[in-house]
Amino acid sequence: MRAPYRESASQVGWIVLSFLCFWLAFVGLEPKPLIAGQSTEAFTPSEATKKIEDLEKRIKIAEQNESEQTALQMGLQLSDLNERIGKLKVIRSAYERLLTALKKKESLEEEDRLLREKLGGGQQLGMVQKPPYNLSFFDSVLDELDAAEQQKETVGLAVKLSKKGLEDATERLESALKEWRAASEQRDAKAPQERDLKLIWETEKALLEKELAEGVLRLETANHANLLKQAGISELRMDLTQRKVTWVRNHLYFDEADQKRQLDSLARSRTELEGRVQELIQGQEEARQAWLNAQNQAADATDGNLDPVREAFLTEREAWRETYQIVLEQTEERLRLLAHQEQVWKLRYALIAGGMPHEKAVAQGEEIEDQIGKIRRLLGVQQRYQSSLQSQIGSLEKKISEEALDTSVKSHLENRVKALQKRFERYFEFTSFLLATEQLDRRVLDEIDAGLRRVSLKQRLLGAGDRLQKVWDFELWAIDNYSVTVRKLLTATFILIMGVLSAKYLLRALSRRVFALAHLEEGTASVILKTVTYFAYLFILIFALRMVNIPLGAFAFLGGAIAIGVGFGAQNLINNFISGFILMGERPIHIGDLIELEGILGRVEEIGARCTRVRTGENIHILVPNSSFLEKNITNWTLSDRNIRAKVTAGVIYGSPVREVERLLIKAATEDERVLRKPEPFVIFNDFGDNALIFELYFWIAVRQTIERRLIESSVRFRIDELFREAGIVIAFPQRDVHLDASGPLEFRLVDAGPINPSSRPRGQ
Repeated sequence: MRAPYRESASQVGWIVLSFLCFWLAFVGLEPKPLIAGQSTEAFTPSEATKKIEDLEKRIKIAEQNESEQTALQMGLQLSDLNERIGKLKVIRSAYERLLTALKKKESLEEEDRLLREKLGGGQQLGMVQKPPYNLSFFDSVLDELDAAEQQKETVGLAVKLSKKGLEDATERLESALKEWRAASEQRDAKAPQERDLKLIWETEKALLEKELAEGVLRLETANHANLLKQAGISELRMDLTQRKVTWVRNHLYFDEADQKRQLDSLARSRTELEGRVQELIQGQEEARQAWLNAQNQAADATDGNLDPVREAFLTEREAWRETYQIVLEQTEERLRLLAHQEQVWKLRYALIAGGMPHEKAVAQGEEIEDQIGKIRRLLGVQQRYQSSLQSQIGSLEKKISEEALDTSVKSHLENRVKALQKRFERYFEFTSFLLATEQLDRRVLDEIDAGLRRVSLKQRLLGAGDRLQKVWDFELWAIDNYSVTVRKLLTATFILIMGVLSAKYLLRALSRRVFALAHLEEGTASVILKTVTYFAYLFILIFALRMVNIPLGAFAFLGGAIAIGVGFGAQNLINNFISGFILMGERPIHIGDLIELEGILGRVEEIGARCTRVRTGENIHILVPNSSFLEKNITNWTLSDRNIRAKVTAGVIYGSPVREVERLLIKAATEDERVLRKPEPFVIFNDFGDNALIFELYFWIAVRQTIERRLIESSVRFRIDELFREAGIVIAFPQRDVHLDASGPLEFRLVDAGPINPSSRPRGQ
């Protein structure tokens, strides 16, 4: 009985010993847990080295205890043990990278210190070469500046990405801490004798995951700090390089030998490209002939359908033909850009020599800006072409990899891929050339701007005057060899405005004096004034155009546009305009006339070119289109003179003395001073009415306002009422006589109408 017991005790002891080894591999050398977001400034390279050594010991212990038997005794799989070792190695790798980052931090701090010392140094900023400097050396410094700008942009992007990585690492640590705390609470909830190895394994696995998250967070924090330091160094390097550029620019001199070297280099490139153009022309012709032969072979197909081999051969020849054509066009464009680069280099050297006038430099700058715009558009096209080529090449390579593909077809497809790859290489080469040209153009623009900032105030004013003169002489359009410039147009406009204002003032003063002496009527004077005004405006327009040498034929296209506008949308406007002239010529109405139009009474105040202004008795202005006076019935009270006949109607009762009534009516009219004596007032016994004897009093008055007639008629009626009362004459009013037949007795009957409706009973009953 004791032997089995000893064997069981031996197995338990071995398991306990193995578990102790696992414990050492997991947590025997574990550091204090890192809280999420905790700073890692205190973590030094020596601490990182010690952590790496501890991890190597734990990896060694874990590898010694890695076996199938150990996994079975722990109730695990061998893959679980392998995963643990892998996790430890990942943690070691993180701390090794952390050690590298900490060492890099020291070198960055040293670099930052050196840069600050250089910036605080002398004017030459540590440059070996002494001034003066030629243009080639200046370009090398500008290259440094471009590299510094690119590095600054790259570091800025890396800082943004690193910030996101730091946030992810912080979240990962927080999640690992939560899982570890949950596993620890589950383990601690049981008594030590009740904890199985599986539960302890899960707890220590969560602890290992937490340790990895801590290492990753320390690494991300260190990398982010290094990137921030690099961003600061990039700023310092940019500042240092910019100072170098300023220093060198201020100490440039014209080096004729340097200019010759640059121009000779461009000449060699031009000669090389010209030779390449001849080769490309020859290759293009050969590719075209091969493509035509392939087309003829395709046309000779008896069934009208191409077999895969012929189709592949035709597409291959077509690809080579297009490649030669595109490369030839790019090479010819490079030749043109080389000529442009040569002009730019000459301009740069001329700016250094100081032999270029201010206005010429400005004009050259504008041309270069236009060239930069063209290059940008070309770059956009090239990028789209490159993307398309990449997709085509990828599609063909995928097709070539098919095993069932015919050998001949595969060969043609491979040649087609070579043609596309050749085209892609030339696209890349051409794009690089475009970027270099754009960079050269930008540099000369900067130099022009810098030169313009150094010019004197007098030169700036002269340059501004030259630019203003160009704008002043800018040609807007030209017809029949006659140009219309901004100067001519503005001068003509000024003459036109001043002429119109002067004409208005002079004609107004002339009308007040001449028309007053001539004793012309207001309407006649207005017609003459408007006619003279229109002719004066026309004369001023012709005079203004003549003074600036602009013929009327230059506005012929405007006449056509006006004619089209008249035909489609200005009929009413022209109709009213012409009607205005007819009104002023025929004169059916005058200014001051009292007219009645569609029941509206008013006084004419002004006859305009498009409409006539009428003021009503209510002091309301009505704008009536001129055509209305010719198309509708208009009542003009004062066309020939201002005398109009008024009428007052009166009715008296039957039995009144009619002759006395007549006398009193005439007396009422003649007593009013506003009633004209000639023609004399008269009375007409109009009718025997139903209720009265009707008399009508007619008299003449002179009116100047629409309300004046009604006022006079009202005054006469008041006087008639007074005279009739004094004479005892009664003004009739409506009445009815009821006649009863009294030849016999009247018959009355009482009729029972039924119950009385209270609502129908008269009020008060």
